[in-house]
Amino acid sequence: MMTTVEDICTKDVVTVSINDTIEYAIKEMAKYDVRDVIISDEKDRYYIFTTSDAIEFKIQNISIEKKLSDIILNRIKTIDSSISVLEIINQENDSNEYMLIMKDDKVFGILSKTDIVNNMDPKVLMKKQTIGKIILQYKAISIFQDEATVNAIKLMKYQDIDSVIIIDTNHKPVGIFTTKDFLNLMNSCSDLNKPVRSFMSSPLETVNYDIKIFEAIEFIREKHFKRLIVTDNENKIKGVITQSELLRIVNNKWMEIIKEKGLELLKINQKLLEKTASLEEKASQDFLTKLYNRRKFDSILEYEITQVQRDKNTKLSFLILDIDNFKYVNDTFGHDVGDKILQELANILNVASRKSDVISRWGGEEFSVALPKTNIENALLVAQKIRLTIENYIFSNNLRITCSFGVSTYHPKDLYKDLFKRADEALYKAKNTGKNKVVIEAI
Repeated sequence: MMTTVEDICTKDVVTVSINDTIEYAIKEMAKYDVRDVIISDEKDRYYIFTTSDAIEFKIQNISIEKKLSDIILNRIKTIDSSISVLEIINQENDSNEYMLIMKDDKVFGILSKTDIVNNMDPKVLMKKQTIGKIILQYKAISIFQDEATVNAIKLMKYQDIDSVIIIDTNHKPVGIFTTKDFLNLMNSCSDLNKPVRSFMSSPLETVNYDIKIFEAIEFIREKHFKRLIVTDNENKIKGVITQSELLRIVNNKWMEIIKEKGLELLKINQKLLEKTASLEEKASQDFLTKLYNRRKFDSILEYEITQVQRDKNTKLSFLILDIDNFKYVNDTFGHDVGDKILQELANILNVASRKSDVISRWGGEEFSVALPKTNIENALLVAQKIRLTIENYIFSNNLRITCSFGVSTYHPKDLYKDLFKRADEALYKAKNTGKNKVVIEAI
């Protein structure tokens, strides 16, 4: 009998209303010890709210008293419980990390890609290979136990991880701080400036790097852990690997089985590998210009700010540019020509900027550039170079366009919003004092 999604999905699903608050969703997650909740609206549409979303809102200082209806939510795909697992694997253009399982038009369970891979038995393939052979590429991210908890949360966000190892002054591990711990302290409204040791999980339960991979997977399943902490014979941390990463390795090894099952299954697996490889790239790109989108750019700029905060001798500048009179181009020549100009401008930014600069389409006809290791004087030179290149370029339909620029630089105690606000105000001034010019921040 063919395995269906009903057989392998997680049945414990917590649902809330779109009219509930972010705070209520977080409390429900903590109450039922889950990492996501399903949100329903009046039109029987469903969305998912995860711990990653909760961390994002905390870092951006978004009030948890806001209603879920007032924030951007990720829509979750719904599928019938009778659909086979093989059919899910073979679906075209399916990049959904989670799927909501419906039975008799009611929520029945939730299924992730990890759940699918988790049901492929790895024991035969993994009896001889040890964790030690693969753990070196999964380094542990650590933080000292006396550092503020908010720093651990930011580290998890910027490094895109769901846990950090807590160490003492001798660099010995004393605990772990995870997304679950984050939810608990959010639920209790605790002070995030307290030392992270106040909220970490301790003691650590680890495995030796000589353990076989299939034994490691069994250990995770038995303990209901999300991650595996690996130590050497001297009990020093060698790395941290999550269940999904382990299972992804198993998925790669699954090629050996697929060869025995024929060309059809081989094609299915190739599609999965291709989709997985391109997913992150697509998620971080602007569709039209192929530059970074704003979400990706924001995360990079936040990371660069943490770097300059750690090293007081490092500089960081930021510029935002806007096409002058772009509405006239769209109204006169049409949006197809407007789109072509945006693409050509993206190419100019790639050519005229430096290798170290990070470029994105900010939105509409606005673009942004992060300038690591660059002071305000050099940022001004970069902006002027880009401005002149654009001014002298002949665009599609023999058009000439210009751009206005706002430039800011990092100052001690700046937050992301401060850097952006000053650049945006400078851009506004450039627009209102003649356009086609570069204006630097006013302090």
